[in-house]
Amino acid sequence: MLPTASPLILFTDLDGCLLNKHDYDWSPAAATLQTLRDRQIPVVMNSSKTVPEMSQLARQLGLADYPFISENGSVICWGGETGPTPGDVEIIGASRDHILEVLKSLKHQYRFRSFADLGLAGVAAETQLPEDSARMALARQGTEPLLWDDSDEQRAKFEQALRDHQLTLTRGGRFWHVAGQTSKGRAMQTVAQRLSHSDQEAHSDPSSHRTGPPILAAIGDSPIDQSMLDLADVPIGIPTPSGLGVHVAAGRGIVATAQGAAGWAEAVSQLLTRLERDATPPSQSPLH
Repeated sequence: MLPTASPLILFTDLDGCLLNKHDYDWSPAAATLQTLRDRQIPVVMNSSKTVPEMSQLARQLGLADYPFISENGSVICWGGETGPTPGDVEIIGASRDHILEVLKSLKHQYRFRSFADLGLAGVAAETQLPEDSARMALARQGTEPLLWDDSDEQRAKFEQALRDHQLTLTRGGRFWHVAGQTSKGRAMQTVAQRLSHSDQEAHSDPSSHRTGPPILAAIGDSPIDQSMLDLADVPIGIPTPSGLGVHVAAGRGIVATAQGAAGWAEAVSQLLTRLERDATPPSQSPLH
């Protein structure tokens, strides 16, 4: 389905958004997902999960036709229905091997537990995933999640030490994530460019009602999602049990009232209603 003639491309985080955080259920969003499929609106998953985890989810969610972004923007998988092959996977930023070398060198100064430290049993316990799923979560290529067991003051020093090695530290829903110089937002832009028609193609199609490239909407619930919300035409925030964990620009964004998959469905339904309402004339749409 490349490129797309859709007026909208939807990028979404998974845990706490399309998937409930506590039980990973997505059934409250099933009908909305089907509506998006019926309208051929691309849904691009953008998550901290690994390629094996997301390949499985893409099949379950009916999203295998589209690329997905894994490990918080560090890996893009361009594979389709047949599943990813090594040639379909693009690693952005640092490799996990390099990240683990740096973390090993800092271990004596700071208290933390990365996935490599936790091992299969520890990851299963911390994520409440079954063993097979935990094994897929460990199959990382461009990031390393960790639990921080030290003070905030030490964390600031730790973050600076990582920057000295051209690495970044970002807080997710459950874990801190160490990665190279990349982000969910940067990866979103890369995928959007490939999914979209160019401006020239959009203008040259006499049957098209669009006056430019597709609108980009991004859904997130934690600070690690902020980069894609900041770059989206329509940022969408899903609340957490402790409140809204992202900044949503007033006037152009949407904030759900419900958490998890129910909030995701609520917000996407609002987005589709707004898109329909403002379809004519498109030049006056507040989504642009």
